Amino acid sequence: MKKWILAGALVLVVIVAAPYGVGVLTQQQWGEAVSRMNHDQPLVHVATDRYDRHFFGAELSGEMTVMDPETGEAHRIPYTGDVSHGVLSSSVELKPVPDSEPMLKTLFPKALPKLTLTTWLWGTLEADLNVPAIDLTDDDTGETLNSAEAYGWAKVTDAGDHVELNLNWPGMVVRSDAIRASFDNLQLSQEGDRVAGSLWSGDAALTVEKLAYVEGDQVDVSLENLQLTGNTQPEKDDTRVSSHSALTLDAVNVGDESYGPHRVEFNLDNLDVDAWLNFQSVATEIQMMQAQPDPTLSQQALFQKQMMLMQRFSNAAKAVAAGGLTVGMPTIDLKSADGDIQGHWSLTHPEVPKAKQADMPLIVQQLTGELELSAPVALLEEDPDVSRNLQGLVQQGILKRDGDVYRIKAKLDNMMLDINGQSYPLPPLI
Repeated sequence: MKKWILAGALVLVVIVAAPYGVGVLTQQQWGEAVSRMNHDQPLVHVATDRYDRHFFGAELSGEMTVMDPETGEAHRIPYTGDVSHGVLSSSVELKPVPDSEPMLKTLFPKALPKLTLTTWLWGTLEADLNVPAIDLTDDDTGETLNSAEAYGWAKVTDAGDHVELNLNWPGMVVRSDAIRASFDNLQLSQEGDRVAGSLWSGDAALTVEKLAYVEGDQVDVSLENLQLTGNTQPEKDDTRVSSHSALTLDAVNVGDESYGPHRVEFNLDNLDVDAWLNFQSVATEIQMMQAQPDPTLSQQALFQKQMMLMQRFSNAAKAVAAGGLTVGMPTIDLKSADGDIQGHWSLTHPEVPKAKQADMPLIVQQLTGELELSAPVALLEEDPDVSRNLQGLVQQGILKRDGDVYRIKAKLDNMMLDINGQSYPLPPLI
């Protein structure tokens, strides 16, 4: 009997004491997760101003800064969070601060969007996002916005290196005197594994059952069953990746007419992982410098920094090509009232040994490629200005007319571009 009493006491101690340990671990995991997210990308920064931890829970608050990469404008969204500590897990419920943004109260007068994060002792993170329905009418303009409740979830395992996510948004409609735009049943799903840095492998799919738009007294335009799928696979011990993606569309409806199906595919083969991550880093530096120039630098210093970055960008692009890269669209198949647009293209750069990359010539010198494309004459000549330009291309031999279709067939090799049997020297670009 005493043994059972002792065992029961030990279980009771564990149950009572466990939330404290879980709380300590949760605070540590929160700090590590925020630091990693801030480090992995430059556009969203999360700051935690306060984390008050208690025995069975905690309160936290801070600010999320989202930067527009085109303008450099920063949008700041304060947030609060309630944390609960259990025996094996903890839960963090995050909400934006409504007083920080008047539009939040307008869009969500009854309940705010909510993100709940649950962490388990064995390292799994589960996230649930809920965005309440929106029913908004502007009394001054008559504009309306109606959005169904959206729900999403994510699961992160393997120390953040494996992610599964899903988003379900049943639909949204925007109406005004000038336009009506809507979409139905948006679904997003993705499962991926981190290859290195911000480069992931895995499968992803985005589907939209219907997109519709009409402006004024113009005819309705709608897209039916839009699907975007992608698959990225690591190769050669995660030093390379290859990717295939496809965009498909059952039909484009314009008034009473319907055209489809449509399909466009994109391939990326043998991408050097380290070279690509370096290229991304340099490209991000250039983007950030253009959006937010350093005010402490003189014009001369700023110009020198720009030149150094452009040199690094050129070297990074060479390193990506030197891995032996192939990129292209193996399928282009689009339908129109005047006929089909069909073709394919590809570009390939041979692999250059690491020891010889420092002396590597310009990318274009070793680049090879091909292009075949056909399009209806009637479609391209609908616009008078476009039609005049096309006639010039036909006279130069760049386009060939074959009955009711314009065709172009081109090959690139040894810095010579062969277009429909005519050769043109290609100027070096990179």
